Amino acid sequence: MHPALTQAIVLAAISKLPENTKRQLTSKVQQRRDRAEEVLSASIVLTLSQRR
Repeated sequence: MHPALTQAIVLAAISKLPENTKRQLTSKVQQRRDRAEEVLSASIVLTLSQRR
């Protein structure tokens, strides 16, 4: 996948995340970042699977 397309998908997914999850993506605590990344990944997978 083209890097610009990947970046656009991730930015669109981040924009739809709750504010708390966005803050956790930049947390100094690794576990918080991991959870936020899992939420982000799940959001992307769910959105892409719903597209036809």
